[in-house]
Amino acid sequence: MDKPDREVRAQFSQPWRQIMSMLIVIGLVGAGAFVALPRVLPVFLANPWLNGFILFVFLIGVLACFYQVGQLINSVRWLEAFASENREDPGIKAPQLLAPLATLLRSRGARMQISSSSTRSILDSVATRVDEAREITRYLVNLLIFLGLLGTFWGLLGTIGSIGDTIQSLDPGSGSTNDILDSLKSGLSAPLDGMGTAFSSSLFGLSGSLILGFMDLQAGRAQNRFYTELENWLS
Repeated sequence: MDKPDREVRAQFSQPWRQIMSMLIVIGLVGAGAFVALPRVLPVFLANPWLNGFILFVFLIGVLACFYQVGQLINSVRWLEAFASENREDPGIKAPQLLAPLATLLRSRGARMQISSSSTRSILDSVATRVDEAREITRYLVNLLIFLGLLGTFWGLLGTIGSIGDTIQSLDPGSGSTNDILDSLKSGLSAPLDGMGTAFSSSLFGLSGSLILGFMDLQAGRAQNRFYTELENWLS
């Protein structure tokens, strides 16, 4: 490996724009939920267990997106510190995302050229680690959609079954019209609960997948820009 004629400088950008976009979306969602809480809370209580699990999956996805962007921040700081020959700083630790690159550069130094095969191997390793991290959020987005559809079919099945039981329980010759109407009213409460489960789970599942998909998009944009800047620096 030979030293290049010109000085190698790290030109990386932190993903502050993507972080701000994600924070703005979370803020808008929180503000909208607070304003619509009197109407949203009864919908949520239609099936608190399923809707609570949907909310839990959504929160896990949000944290995963911020964790992915946080990895990029640490990676950029490490690369900038290494390029400025400040790698002995004990406060800067090599991130897991750049483990192969850190091992190679520590043995050669910041100003040593890297062969094209080594560069391609490092970039492939970084791309694989990024894809593995994004698979989690992609799975959670699909899981939210699945939970919404699951609640929909679960509620519809309960509605159909309860409507059948209500119709069979009606006996026109057993009493007055008022008694029949009272029996019909009491029998329709179960189908309405099933419809509440169906619509509430669909609402929370699909809206959660939409928001989480946008945050995953922002994290993906930050990762793609970091990969491009890393490729340019290694070249």
